[in-house]
Formats: sequence, C-alpha cells, structure tokens
Amino acid sequence: MMNVPEPAVPKMPPAVERKYLSNTWVELSASAYAGNIRYFRRMTGKRPEFSVVINANAYGHGWQSIARLAVKNQVDSFCVHSLDEALRLRRAGFHQNILIMGHVPLGRLEAVVEAGFRIVVYNRETLEQLHHIAENSFRLARVHLKLETGTYRQGIDLEDLDWFIRRLKHTPRVLLEAVYTHFADIGDGIGQDYAEYQRYSFQQQVRMIQKAGFPILKKHAACTAAILLFPETHFDLIRLGIGQYGLWPSAETRQAYREKNGGKAGDALKPVLSWKTRISQIKTVPADNTVGYGRTFTTARDSRIAVLPVGYADGYDRQLSNRGQVLIRGRRAPVCGRICMNLMMVDVTDIHNVSLEDEVVLIGRQGR
Repeated sequence: MMNVPEPAVPKMPPAVERKYLSNTWVELSASAYAGNIRYFRRMTGKRPEFSVVINANAYGHGWQSIARLAVKNQVDSFCVHSLDEALRLRRAGFHQNILIMGHVPLGRLEAVVEAGFRIVVYNRETLEQLHHIAENSFRLARVHLKLETGTYRQGIDLEDLDWFIRRLKHTPRVLLEAVYTHFADIGDGIGQDYAEYQRYSFQQQVRMIQKAGFPILKKHAACTAAILLFPETHFDLIRLGIGQYGLWPSAETRQAYREKNGGKAGDALKPVLSWKTRISQIKTVPADNTVGYGRTFTTARDSRIAVLPVGYADGYDRQLSNRGQVLIRGRRAPVCGRICMNLMMVDVTDIHNVSLEDEVVLIGRQGR
C-alpha cells in the first residue's frame, strides 16, 4: 500500500494570520480601560484601596487580559468569586492581594490559607474550619466578615454577629482584616433611602465590632453604582466592577449620575470591549423576495444583502432577528431575517462601497 503524504498547510505571514484568525473576534481598548480607571480614581481620591472585580471571566472580557490592564493601571487588589479564579490569577503571576467573595467548599479552604488569599466569611462552619487549618499549618487566615444589612443574600445576620465577635477573640491565627456589605438597590433607582438605611446598619454593626476589641478594621461597601452616587460609602476600599469596563450598572444609575452633575458626565465611561466580524458574501435580492429561515423578512425594493459569518452559536442573540443593527463603514445596517446558528444577514443597500471582508462591528463603535 502506497503512503500518500498529507497535503501541506500553507503558512500565512504572521500579520495576515492574526488578521484572519477567526470569523468573529473581540477587541479590548487599553486606552478606554485606562481612561475609566483614571475617572474613578479622580472620584475617590487617594484614600480608599482601589480593588477591581474580575470574576466571571472579567465580566466576559477575558480575565487575564483585564488583569494585565489593571496592573498596568496600578490597581491595588483583585476581587473574584471563586477559589479557582483566585488560583488562576496567582498561577499567571499576579501577586496582588486577592479577595474571594463567593463560596469556597470547606474541603478546599486549606488552599485558600496556603495561598494567602483573603476570603469572605459569613457562616460559622467556614470560620471554624479556617481556625483549624491555620492552627495546624502555623499560617494566618485573613478574613473579611460580610455583614447582613438588608440585601438578604450572603451575610452574617445581626443576631449571629456576637458569636463571630466572641469566636474571633479566641482564634489568634484567623486575622479579621475587614468587614463589608453589599447594597441591594443602589443601582436601580434615583432614590437612595434604602441604601442609606443599609449604610446606617453597616456602620452600627462596625461600631459593635470595634467596641468589642477590634478597633482597626478596613471597611468596604461601594460597588460601581455606590462609587458614582454615594461617596459616603467609599470608606477604606472600593470594589469597582462593571464601571471599569466602561459600562453603567443601569440606565437609572446613569440618569441619576447625570442629574447629580448638572446634566454632564453622562458619557464619562468608555466601553472597553468591541465585537467584530467580516462580510463573507454580498448579494442582490430583488424586491418582494424573502431572506432567511421562516421567510420573516421581505425586501421592499431591490436590496443589497451582506452575509456575516456569525450567529447565535457565537452568542449573537436570536431575539435580534429583524431588530438588531450592526456598523459597517461607520453606518448602521439593520439585521434582516432570522439569526441563524452560524450566519446572519444585514441590509447594506444604503451604504456605499461595501466590499467583501469589510469589517463589521456587532458591539462597539466605528467611525465617529
């Protein structure tokens, strides 16, 4: 039997290879990220520790790329949800302090102590296990107590707080480094009455802890919306989440911030992420013909339709069928027909000089 050699794969020059690596890709703007960090730094001043939240793959932006940008912009520390996220950061060479805000199973707490991560504590079992591990390993377990102030998610209920205070006095290797809370609706409405109630509750509980013998405590409560709207919550550390990516927590937050600043600064944040693709085919479709599955779009005139090699399998929402828009040559092109698994169609009739492999922006800006 004759051996037939495998056909050689032609090697593309590096510049071309990067350009055509995929049919769809994400770009991150380092300048937009830096601008967002500068904006929040000006708002908070030098006093609070500047911590950025990069859980859930940095809100979908890519944890490693965002962590590099954060370090380049001299953030002080990271907040993550899970032990695995913290370990990935450490193994990738990021040596900043890392606070794990989510649940860590009791059987994995040893890795938290060994790596020197900070961890949120809100139940008795976690505290006891950390004490046991720290005593046996001659290490320190650094904890942040999360206090319940009205969100009723994670947090130590007021009636249980005394137990934690008394227990911490007898766990010398468990270092109470900070206390914190999280607001329920500060990003969802113009009023701040409930947030003010939560802030008052938090400060009352902090005073209880301080009077019990823990006078030097780091306090934190401010998420992005609180940083923007509620400077009284900046305390000793701020947790910047969605704002670092140039996104507003809600339309209400943006409106409230604009009103607070006399109608200005509504566009202060710059989105970091862009999502792009390229045109894979352009065709002319006569008037009164249908486009795509289900024949849900009918051309009202002779139309130029661009086919894009991206669909709902890539994450483009199928509910944008016949509703969404993309940017081509700085102009809006409406989605026509149903979003397919790997393809979608847009109407480029009114956009001049559209060509095969023109860049298309699915999320982001193009041109002015």
